[in-house]
Amino acid sequence: MRRVGELQGETDARTFHDVLVSRGIANNTEQEDDGTFSIWVHDDDQIAGAARLFALFRTSPDAPEFREATAQAKAIRAQLVKSESRRRSTVTDEARVGYERNFAGGGMMTMLLVVLTIAITVYVGFMRSPSADRAMIDRLHISQLPFVHVEGGGAAHFLPEVRDGEVWRLITPIFLHGDFMHIIFNMMWLAQFGRFIESRFGGAKLLALVLAIGVGSNLAQYVWSKSPYFGGMSGVNYGLFGFLWMKGKYGRDQNWQMHPQTVQLMLMWMVLCFTGLLGPVANGAHVGGLVIGALLGLAAARLVPWLERQSR
Repeated sequence: MRRVGELQGETDARTFHDVLVSRGIANNTEQEDDGTFSIWVHDDDQIAGAARLFALFRTSPDAPEFREATAQAKAIRAQLVKSESRRRSTVTDEARVGYERNFAGGGMMTMLLVVLTIAITVYVGFMRSPSADRAMIDRLHISQLPFVHVEGGGAAHFLPEVRDGEVWRLITPIFLHGDFMHIIFNMMWLAQFGRFIESRFGGAKLLALVLAIGVGSNLAQYVWSKSPYFGGMSGVNYGLFGFLWMKGKYGRDQNWQMHPQTVQLMLMWMVLCFTGLLGPVANGAHVGGLVIGALLGLAAARLVPWLERQSR
């Protein structure tokens, strides 16, 4: 959600709110400490159009097209109020509808990540398969040496290949998978979380999240397990989940939230992985990804809007 500007009076703020609603631009107004009213647009893809309308409105707020928007938006606003009342009385059901509805449709970046992951896994083979290309897989692991802590600080043999220029190793473990079920479950969650993030924030931001969380979760697993032999997209998935969870919970934009059942499922699955009942699992990547994603979600929900207000 982005701020497009501020208006001095409540009447003008309400009118411009109706102007945006009548054009299908979800928004809300917020009174600031100085008495002005900030206009916030929910969808980043609609910022440019809202900004153009705002500039025209500031010039001619009494133009017929703007005054007529109030009548056009009356029914829409009434429906929004009704929907909000249902959401407040039955938060779980409304949040579920608002969240899952955004999964509809495809996302080019999400599909590219899914296809790339499957292609790399098929090309090198599953890590637990005897027929896997071990030499190629070794080139994609974060390192070929274990993490060894040295008392007094520092680490011996810490990512020597990366320091020698093989920087791809920081991210490529997310594309390696142990077996068929491993990649199926990971791609299912990547498609779910990825498509939602892409629909709300765009493909470039999804890619940036995947890269940041991927590198962070890989490093966390490497330090956690002391072993470089791990792989999978689950750390990234937990990071995307953490981002959405915190962004929906604490962001100004409350027209969607992570469904409580999804939160419970993801956290219960993480706990189950720690029991050892599911075999070898990259728990460090799960925890690291979740922490990184949650921090990024909190920053997007609170820090970024705060910085934008300070820069006015």
